[in-house]
Parts: sequence; structure tokens; C-alpha cells
Amino acid sequence: MCETKHVPFPPIAVPDGPLDTSRTHFVGIGGAGMSSLARLLLAQGAVVTGSDVRSTPATDRLIAAGAGIRLGHDGSLPGAPGLVVWSSAVGLDNPEVIAAQRAGITVVHRSQLLAHLAGQARESVIVAGTHGKSTTTAMLAAALGEHLAAWAGGGDAVATGANAGTGPGDVFVAEGDESDRTLAIYHPDVAVVLNVDDDHPETYVARSEATEVYAEFARRSGSLVFSADDEGAREVADLVGEQVLTVSFGRVDDADVRVTSIRAEGSGSLVTLHGPDGVEVTIGLQVPGETAAMDAVAAYAAGLTLGVAPETLIAGLAAYEGVARRMTLLGKADGVRVMDSFAHHPTAITADLAAARQLADGGRVLVVFEPSGWTRTAAMGEACGAALAGADEVVLLPVHSLLTESPVGPVPTGVIAATAFANATIAHEVSDATAASEVCAELVRPGDLVLTMGTGEVSRVGEMLLAHAVNVVRA
Repeated sequence: MCETKHVPFPPIAVPDGPLDTSRTHFVGIGGAGMSSLARLLLAQGAVVTGSDVRSTPATDRLIAAGAGIRLGHDGSLPGAPGLVVWSSAVGLDNPEVIAAQRAGITVVHRSQLLAHLAGQARESVIVAGTHGKSTTTAMLAAALGEHLAAWAGGGDAVATGANAGTGPGDVFVAEGDESDRTLAIYHPDVAVVLNVDDDHPETYVARSEATEVYAEFARRSGSLVFSADDEGAREVADLVGEQVLTVSFGRVDDADVRVTSIRAEGSGSLVTLHGPDGVEVTIGLQVPGETAAMDAVAAYAAGLTLGVAPETLIAGLAAYEGVARRMTLLGKADGVRVMDSFAHHPTAITADLAAARQLADGGRVLVVFEPSGWTRTAAMGEACGAALAGADEVVLLPVHSLLTESPVGPVPTGVIAATAFANATIAHEVSDATAASEVCAELVRPGDLVLTMGTGEVSRVGEMLLAHAVNVVRA
């Protein structure tokens, strides 16, 4: 089995009192988790600085919001920060982290800052799970309406273009990351566990290890909202027992929030369910697929646990427009729809391909896929190939190397292509995004749906297809 990476946490002692966030520097500010917290501090009036290795849309938006950002890590700390934040993607050997330690500046992990911000609110919700946490976090933020104080997620909401936001209420909602084991430090009023799957082989030897981390997270909460349909989530609830109040959701008969039907409706769906009081309600969603529908049910169950009125939750979920890279329509060109997906785990690939089939309405589904991580591909390559066989044809980019790779070395995509072919789907291996767009342009025909999927540069492929097409209609 692949070598695991246990993040040394907490690496530095945190002051007993509250953190002073008035002047905060983020090392690796462009990351999804870091940029959302930086945005929240800017909203509080803090002076925010940061650094990253490259300019991205996230850094550009933060600069526009008032952050001071420079490229590169050279050990200097502009703006005389009183707090320096690092993430597991950066590491303690970063020159800016070392400089802050030497200068006696308080240094905290990203998760510690998130825990601090959650603790400032009257009530907090942390959403966890192998799949769907970014969507569910953004859905719950939308569903809470005037009850929302702030939210921080891993994806940009389509409605605002941001991965964080504030509101007039008193509930803080955020996504909790299990990949580096820091999930277990949070103390939310409501812990949401969507699912626990075999993932992050660079961190966990087996799912049982991850389950223990989720269980510790749940034990520290006031209430646990979990999926009764997912084996891993049920195991977490069993481990917690009666230590906290539990609320289940799912299709099973004994779920507290029980789903009775999910029906496709245009590009979205209608979800019918019964709440704990037995009353039937229907939620209309603008986003496609059963997975997104169940994420909405999780958000609804969490909202009920907070005491929010059902009609408020239903109205908020109906207004939810989606999260970028979660089955997002990029545009249409020459009779071809182009969509984008973050899915890179076999379970998520299967779910998003099912949603794509629903939307294709009999047309072909072509996938451009970029595998995520050498370690993950070594462990899950065959499963990814089998999942991708749900497409008509696949264009396969090289593996996107991650910063937290264990030393397995570069891993080829051949096993993915071979497994897809063994399941009657042709996979075309290409060298980069430009080659992927060229191959895809040759393959597509009117009526097809093209789905770019994975991490790294694959999201550029859809934009490249649209850029060179005629009769383009942007989403």
C-alpha cells in the first residue's frame, strides 16, 4: 500500500486566547480553503496579505477585494502581520513560515483559523464527506437565507463567483477537509457527514482510518447529521452512538428525513421527502443529478436541525444556482454542450456521468479526464477507468501531480485507458490541454455533451473548445 502522509498537527502552539486576525498573512493564499478564509477576514475589515507561486482567478479576486498579494515565497513578510496562516499544501518548511516563527509571529494552520472563525458565531455547521461537501456547504448557505452569518467553501458559487460570503444572521457554515486529518479539531454545533469513501491514499491506509477521524469530529459536535444511505457515514454514527444527537437523511425507510422520489425536471430536479414530523415537502432544484439532489437533502436536514423553518430552506434551495466545476454548463457551440466537473474519484465520476447522461437526452457523452495525483492513480486507476466507461469516448490527460504526493514516482495513465477499453469505451491518451482540445474537436458532433473532468488544467479544455467554435452561446 502507498506510504501515508500524516500532517504534524498542531505543529505550533496556539495562544490560549482568541486569535488576533487584524493583520493576517496567508502563505499559499490562492488555495480554495485559504482564499475563502482570506475573503472572510477582508469582510471583517482586516488587513490581508498573502503569497502564492502563481496568479490565479482566486488571487485576482482577492486583490480586487483589497488583499495585498505577491508571487513567490522569499521569506519576507510584507505588512508586518500579527498572524501567519499556512496549509497542508504549503508545509512548515516554507521560508515565510520559518521567518514568522523566527520573528515570534503567531503561526497557525488553516484549519485552526477556520475553527476560530466558526467559534465566533452563535451557531456553526461544518460539512464533511469524501464527496459533495463543497456543493452541500454552498447549498446550506443559500438555504439559510437571513439566518446566515458567513460561509466558507471549496468552490465558487455560480451566483456570486466567490467561495465565501457573509450575511446578517448568526450561523456560520463551512466545509471541513478530511484529507490532512484536521477535520477532528472542529467543535461545530452541527456536524454533517455526507459519506466516507476510500480516498486520499497518501494520507489513509484504509477507510477505517478515515472513519475514526470522522467519528472524532462528530463526537466534538452538538448534533450529527449523516447519510443513512452511505455505509461509511452509518459507521461514523454507530461509533458516536448516543454521545450526540443524530439526525439521519436518505432513501431508507427509517431515515429521519426520508426521500421518497427524485425526478428530473429540465436541467434540474424535483425532490420529494418527509421530514421528522412526517409532513411531505417538495424541493425544486436548478442543478442536475441525483447526487446534487441528495446534497440538497443534507442541507435541508442540517437546516431543520438548526431550527430553520422548512419554507425558508425550500426557498433558498430553489434559488441555488450551483458551484463552479460541479457539473457547470460552460456554454454551447455548434449543437454541442460543454460542461465542467471536479470529479476525480471513481464514485464521483460515476455520479457525474449519470447526471451527464440525463442531460444528454440520448446524445453521446464525451469526457476529457485528468487524473488527480500519482498516489491516487496508482491506487485507483483501474476503478477510474471502469467508471469512465460510462462515457462514449474518453480523452485522457497525463496525471496531475499533487503537492502532497508520496514517493511513488510519476504514474502513467495506461491502466485507466486499458480498463476503459476493456469495458467497451475508447480512451485517447494525449500530452496536454491543447492536444486534448484538438482531439475532442475532431470527435464531437452535434447533439454531443462534452464533460471536462478532474483536477489540474483540464478545466481549460472546455474553454478552448468554445473559444475556437462558431455559434457559441455562453452559459
